Amino acid sequence: MTLRSLLLYLSVILFPPGARAQASAELFEMRVRPVLAANCYSCHGESRLGGLRLDSRAELIKGGASGPAIIVGKSEESLLIRAVRRTHERLKMPPQQPLRPEAIADLAAWIDGGAVWPENSSGKVAPSWWSLK
Repeated sequence: MTLRSLLLYLSVILFPPGARAQASAELFEMRVRPVLAANCYSCHGESRLGGLRLDSRAELIKGGASGPAIIVGKSEESLLIRAVRRTHERLKMPPQQPLRPEAIADLAAWIDGGAVWPENSSGKVAPSWWSLK
């Protein structure tokens, strides 16, 4: 776990609710959404492989054919974490290459911190156009 990940995780756990929500939103936007977009959306976006979409909080909680993908506040019990840690008896995600341990720790911290998904978030990663910076 990197120092930045550790600090974000601690801020999600230790700070008052307002600060915690801000830290969770930052964790999601900077660390979680990029991991989901790069590794999950191609199969678990509009194509809904296994009946599962991972491009909205509601869909993560609803889950797919194997049940809810996350249990808010309980990363250890969440199917998503078991799948990316490759400890689930059947599901090993992403199938091509395991996620980095830091990415898994970020996902777990995000779930434990309430799985905040900012309201204005569409689930899609916005293009980074130099002209808008």
